[in-house]
Amino acid sequence: ADEGKDKNSFASRHGVVLQFLSTWSGVGDDIFGTTQKAIDHCLEQKLNLFLYDADGLGAGVRGDARVINEQNQDKGITAIQANPFRGSGGVHNPDGQMVEGRTNLDFFANLKAQGWWSLRMRFQNTYRALKGMEYDPDAIISLSTDDLDEKELDALKTELSQPTYTKNGAGKITVNTQPDGASSPNRADSVMICFSGIQPPARVRPGGGGSRSF
Repeated sequence: ADEGKDKNSFASRHGVVLQFLSTWSGVGDDIFGTTQKAIDHCLEQKLNLFLYDADGLGAGVRGDARVINEQNQDKGITAIQANPFRGSGGVHNPDGQMVEGRTNLDFFANLKAQGWWSLRMRFQNTYRALKGMEYDPDAIISLSTDDLDEKELDALKTELSQPTYTKNGAGKITVNTQPDGASSPNRADSVMICFSGIQPPARVRPGGGGSRSF
């Protein structure tokens, strides 16, 4: 998000369809500029929230988003909710079972591993669908060639193929997204977060009950 060699990437989807993927360099800019671009993408696509990588440099996104939203609201522009995705943090729905017979807390070392495993299962389920096997239509993934830039899509496919997994000393799954000195899979990471299934916190409206914004 800043002056580093890695790229910024923004992904959005409609249901199971990946509809948008944009990648850009942070050289010559800063985290504020990256947050501004993410919010602009949301406004262009009529999205009212985004998840951001909150580990490392991404920790500053929440404050920048607040400032940008305040400036936009003064202009009559809708605020965009920024929600953190902390890959190094605890798993989502710890007592649930993504893998039969193992709770998420017992199976995954962190949220990053859980998110990547979930994406792996989506592609596996999509393969089953294409082969005429039984599948869950809500748990597949479609990389839309009608909507995605061809070069972005080709780069994404390469990045999606590189992560590997191992088990740590506690027998939990860990994911290595840069094996053997591979480049950071920025596009693939954004897609993983986009399809992670992490829900935003409920917003409590003045004078009323809570509601969710998607």
